[in-house]
Amino acid sequence: MRWGSIRRDDGRRSAALLVGDKVVTMWDVNEKFHRKYPLRLEDIICDGIAGTIDADIRALGGIQTLGVPANAVEILAPMSSPERIAGIGLNYRAHAQDLSETVPEEPATFLKPTSSIIGPGEIIEIPQVSERTTAEAELALVFGRTCKNVPEHAWRDVVFGIVPVLDMTTEDILRKNSRFLTRSKGYDTFFSYGPWIATLDEFPELETITVETVINGEVRAQNRVSGMVYDLANLVQF
Repeated sequence: MRWGSIRRDDGRRSAALLVGDKVVTMWDVNEKFHRKYPLRLEDIICDGIAGTIDADIRALGGIQTLGVPANAVEILAPMSSPERIAGIGLNYRAHAQDLSETVPEEPATFLKPTSSIIGPGEIIEIPQVSERTTAEAELALVFGRTCKNVPEHAWRDVVFGIVPVLDMTTEDILRKNSRFLTRSKGYDTFFSYGPWIATLDEFPELETITVETVINGEVRAQNRVSGMVYDLANLVQF
């Protein structure tokens, strides 16, 4: 399954399901089939009902009757208010070497505020205090439930899916002091992600995924998930 959010004609958000090249919104499903599904994707994920909704829409023929081409709707960031956005720095060994940085003995963590969220294609604003701001494509995990003390072998049980991210950093500010990590990554518009969250069943072998940073058609950086210093299971446990 692939889930996201779109802007309706009246300006409001609605969670949406992508099937092939067709988008079905929860607003239309509720109106057409008299359902009461949440309109916020956060609620659908946390309630654990994404699979139920998908099966219901297919059984009702909603894809054929309600689906519209994906290029005909305004696609937003999948979620506007996740509980938290946690990042891991220097987790690709090759990237750390490029920056002449030492790989940390434990995952180097930082947080991004929800005010940094924008959707794919929205404008990124470079802050006036920075003369060198960089972009990095990343793979993000979307947690599907509240959890704690998760063992490595059970990491997939708590993750809903994956989503591509463009992570921005004011590199010149970060180089002033390594403690400025959250500050350098927390400016408005510095977390562009989407368009769709793909559930884990689509990617049984996540380690084979290649993450590319592409600027104006030019590949500036490329890493494989298998090249992570701390793999996904370890990060979820950590």
